[in-house]
Amino acid sequence: MQRLQGLNMTLKVIKHISTKLKNQLYGSFRTKLMLFFIVVALIPLLLFGYLSYQKSSTIVNKQFNDYENFAVSQLETQLENTINQMFVVSNDIHQYLSDPTLIVIKEEIPRTYEGFIEKKNFERFLEAHKTFNTKGIYLITSSGYYYGGNRLNSQKLFQMPFWKEANKIKQGDRWIGFYKANHYDSNKTPESMIGLVLPIQSQYGILKGSKLLIETNAEELFSYITYLERDVHAFITIYNEKNKILYRTKENRERLSSDVVRVKNINAFGWKIEVRVPEKLFYQSSDVIFNYTMMGIFFLIILAIILAMVFSAPLAKRIRKLKESMELVSVGELHTQIPVQENDEIGKLTMSFNQMVQQIKELINEIGETERLKRKAELRAFHYQINPHLLFNTLNSIQWKARLSNAKEVQQMIYHLTEVLHENLNFSDELIPLKKELDTIRHYLKVQEIRFGHMFDYLEKVNPESLDYLIPRLSLQPLFENIFFHAFEDGQGKIKLTIADHSDFLELFLSDNGKGMSEQTALNLLKNHSTKDKVRGIGVFNVDQRLKLHFGSEYGLIIESSPKAGTTIKIRWPKRRMST
Repeated sequence: MQRLQGLNMTLKVIKHISTKLKNQLYGSFRTKLMLFFIVVALIPLLLFGYLSYQKSSTIVNKQFNDYENFAVSQLETQLENTINQMFVVSNDIHQYLSDPTLIVIKEEIPRTYEGFIEKKNFERFLEAHKTFNTKGIYLITSSGYYYGGNRLNSQKLFQMPFWKEANKIKQGDRWIGFYKANHYDSNKTPESMIGLVLPIQSQYGILKGSKLLIETNAEELFSYITYLERDVHAFITIYNEKNKILYRTKENRERLSSDVVRVKNINAFGWKIEVRVPEKLFYQSSDVIFNYTMMGIFFLIILAIILAMVFSAPLAKRIRKLKESMELVSVGELHTQIPVQENDEIGKLTMSFNQMVQQIKELINEIGETERLKRKAELRAFHYQINPHLLFNTLNSIQWKARLSNAKEVQQMIYHLTEVLHENLNFSDELIPLKKELDTIRHYLKVQEIRFGHMFDYLEKVNPESLDYLIPRLSLQPLFENIFFHAFEDGQGKIKLTIADHSDFLELFLSDNGKGMSEQTALNLLKNHSTKDKVRGIGVFNVDQRLKLHFGSEYGLIIESSPKAGTTIKIRWPKRRMST
């Protein structure tokens, strides 16, 4: 039974939602027209966009794939030609050096004319094997002496990592790889090289333990690599015949199974070139086409909506204008008036609306004037509720001070009293700067100090930027009076005044370490009492009411206190400055 009731409730909710949605979609002529335009435009747009995207992305991906294959093939061809050429040269020179009938080098540094001629002839032989991109061909003996020019710095060469690695190869093997050459006597930036080191298979004379070094400038080769890395966004790795990495793109990137990978094998010497392109970058062009297609569809839909709005019936526009004007009036915009250009039913309705708004505006102005006069009368009544005890007690103190003290102290007391009475009896401005109100409090505290001696400590912490904001006159003095005559029974204690400056309002904290009060007593301080009743806190109540009258019911006083723990009064009011 409960399940059946739950099912019925669910069906009712679904029916309610569907009815509400149907009314929303079909209850407006403009909505119907806009839906028609969107549907008519959307179907062909989606079909055309899908076909266009499929065809364009297929063509672009194929072109990119062919473009990448061509670049990789060029790199493979360039690398294969360079290595093959170095192999041919090294084989030819090695065969020449292995035949004792072709060359006789008896000493490293020639000391005879015949030895000098042999050295020159051999270096001419090495020079003859150079091509346009060959950096150098050298025969380097085990002692460090070399043939093939005078630019090589053998000391730097022997410190190069590639040379140390090449020294470990056995007879009959070759070392080949990439490196930066800085072993030339030159101030130029080290050049990218591809080098081949071949141990000479000879056990006689200076050729024993010697090595043949062939260096080819690899700048052109690296231009192909840079081209692939920069334009194709490829990550390139070159392996030798022992599957050792000879070159890898510097960018550190994790291998992903989704990468588009191409592997080119150089069968002549067992090398392998791996070109890896991230899937996202490989299909980047397709994504761009897709994004632009979707943007085109989106903007065309917007165009269809705009056309639907432009060609909507004038009747719908007039009704919408009337609806918007009613919404403005509902939020208080009573100056709203609609121009009437037609004399039909909607025109008469518009005229009635204009008259109604004007009548509401006049009625609100009349009520506002009445409330203003009422508030003015209440504020003046509040001013006349100033506690007269201050005046009587102070005059009594002046009488006794005149007898017991000298005239200077009496003069000071009369001065401070005059300043306090001046502000108490000044009704010209309801709102005054906070600075002026705090000055009055200081005079008031000086009078109390002269009367009772230094029986209390007062600490004031106020941001100078807050001093220009307005506060109702005599908002603080009743609160201080309440502290002196109720919180400090013996007249002794500490008072602290702090102001927090927020973005759009100020918050004043007035704290004392007096005897405190119960929660109910604190609540009673903010309740209305008859002026005939001798009830504590009439001044506190008046301050709260004046703040609410000036700024609104959301502002005013909050009292926090507990017995024997002191009292804190919070005042919250909005930021306002004196109008110029």
